[in-house]
Amino acid sequence: MKRIILPALLFVAMGFSAFALDGTIGIHDPSTVIQCNGDYYVYGTGRGMPFLVSSNGFDWQRGGQVFDRVPEDVRQYAPSNNGIAVWAPDIVHVDGQYYLYYAVSSWGVFVSAIGLMTSPTLDPQSPDYKWTDRGMVVHSSAGEALNAIDPGVCHAPDGTLWLCYGSYYGSIDLVELDPKTGQRLATNSPVTLIASDSEASDIIHHGNYFYLFVNHGSCCQSSNSTYNICVGRAETITGPYIDRYGDDLVGGGGTLFLAAQGNDIGPGHFGLLLDDGVEKFSCHYEAEIGRPGRSILDIRPLLWTLDGWPMPGQNLRDGVYQVRSLRTGMILQGPTGTNAAVQMGRYLSREHQKWDISPAGHGFYKVLNAKTGNALTADGAGTSLTSFTGADDQLWKLDQLSDGSYRIKSRSAGLALSTAEKSRVTLGQFTGDDTQHWQIVAP
Repeated sequence: MKRIILPALLFVAMGFSAFALDGTIGIHDPSTVIQCNGDYYVYGTGRGMPFLVSSNGFDWQRGGQVFDRVPEDVRQYAPSNNGIAVWAPDIVHVDGQYYLYYAVSSWGVFVSAIGLMTSPTLDPQSPDYKWTDRGMVVHSSAGEALNAIDPGVCHAPDGTLWLCYGSYYGSIDLVELDPKTGQRLATNSPVTLIASDSEASDIIHHGNYFYLFVNHGSCCQSSNSTYNICVGRAETITGPYIDRYGDDLVGGGGTLFLAAQGNDIGPGHFGLLLDDGVEKFSCHYEAEIGRPGRSILDIRPLLWTLDGWPMPGQNLRDGVYQVRSLRTGMILQGPTGTNAAVQMGRYLSREHQKWDISPAGHGFYKVLNAKTGNALTADGAGTSLTSFTGADDQLWKLDQLSDGSYRIKSRSAGLALSTAEKSRVTLGQFTGDDTQHWQIVAP
């Protein structure tokens, strides 16, 4: 598969909107978005650890909270906590159990603790739904250059489990956990310093590297927040994590990954989501200009440069575009005669070669030919143009892939738009071949 980012694609991406979710999306310090039985869950800061749930990853609603009071065996390590406030959780699924880590602290106090709850399911309607207190995992004491908040959990490719945590007050630390229990290997197990002058740390693995994402800047000041997400990478999970310019994150380094843009202010709390074979990331924005209220959730594509650095992708907004094959350079076009078949051709800036693309709800798009107004429609192993009715065969999932191109997938058949020949358009199972990669660019 070709891994390129074309200048034309980047130019168009500047006009895209970062906001694509709907429903109740107010959340602060979101955990990694995680799936359970086809539904999506995300946990956040607040009373009793509130969470949001979605059936499709786009339309969200409140799901409740994990507990009424912080378990006393955790709160005793952070006695200034009021017993109900929970900060910045993170979650991972290991061997049939969901491990949910959360911080207990209070403003201006650095005597804090991270606790663990476990459950075999995240679905509150399941008879197996039950959160079990597993106690304190790590904590910070008075006088220590550490604030044990903002847990980030990483299940490494070799099966080991790790927890990073900390804040601007002191260091970002890393400890290994026991995958069988979710707890620290031992009370005196090694602690590795991996970053400083940052918070909201999270580690993922991609290719030959581990990537450490951290927040720089200030939070919790609405549209005056200066939060931004930076990143460094290492060959081993214990570091050292070095940014693109050779600076160590222990010294405050970090390559900028995502900052404020447009109306979206103060991005923070990176989380990786593998959704239907596509890499995405979640974060919150401290504020959206023109949208009053608390911070909000966002989910965006995760892209990778040729030299192995992550960059934020874009959620497509409505507009008129070319749809160009990455393999052949030919474009998708409507019929030139009476035949309703969709074809490939060389771009000549004609109306039948342009497509009006707009959201159709629940994460799907409608793709209308600019000349006829008819909709791109899945038709067996091929496609045609028909009057738009909103039927499943006229709805398309447009996922930006790691190289910046798009997968165009039918809702009805679950098949991806393909072009194996210069003029022929087909539908087939997505294999990742570049015949199924499309650039969606300005006409």
